[in-house]
Amino acid sequence: MGRKNQSDPTRKSFILNGIRYYYRNDKLCAMPAKREKVERPATEKQQVARDAMEITGTFPVNFFRLSPVLYFAWNMYGEYFSLTYLDIFRKLNYPVLDLKLQGVDYFPDFHFCKGDLVPPRDTRVNREGWTFFLYWNSPAREYGRANPNDSLALGFFYDSCPDSPQFIMTSFTRGECFARIALPDSAHPETETVHLYPFFTSPDWSAYSDSRYVKAEVIEPAIP
Repeated sequence: MGRKNQSDPTRKSFILNGIRYYYRNDKLCAMPAKREKVERPATEKQQVARDAMEITGTFPVNFFRLSPVLYFAWNMYGEYFSLTYLDIFRKLNYPVLDLKLQGVDYFPDFHFCKGDLVPPRDTRVNREGWTFFLYWNSPAREYGRANPNDSLALGFFYDSCPDSPQFIMTSFTRGECFARIALPDSAHPETETVHLYPFFTSPDWSAYSDSRYVKAEVIEPAIP
């Protein structure tokens, strides 16, 4: 049997020259066979969501390229909440990531590392140019989550580069309660403020502590 003609008026609906004809209440009606797609501008809420995807997509990629230590730490922490390392990182750090800066807009609330070891306590810093003298306190107990052999790691940002996290794995340990760290040569002036995030990792990288925020400024001498 041959196929019925598309323009046969006995059909309930048919297409002719790009127009769909159909009957309603015994009256012939017509409409375009295909509706044209209308491009609508994004709503404010949609634009905010798109901006969020942009900043939370690029910044974490740069962050986790710094060291396997950071991947191991965040991956382990994410497993506590059944989340991936990227999801838990975004969840905790998204509130301080700014689209215009393409980076951190409030350094004290940024989390460089998360974990369940005891973090550095009462952390403080002295500075001489690009050499930093870090001090911290450690619990008296020498076992479990405050092992004196835990290694000191240091994340940091130059104040003028909130989109460029930096990382150093040091040779200092928790039990020393002191570290002398010289940052690599950079194009920044010695007056540049540096935002430090010391934290501890077990010697085999199987456990980590929360990072602690310390601001290292150059203190100008008082004018007599």
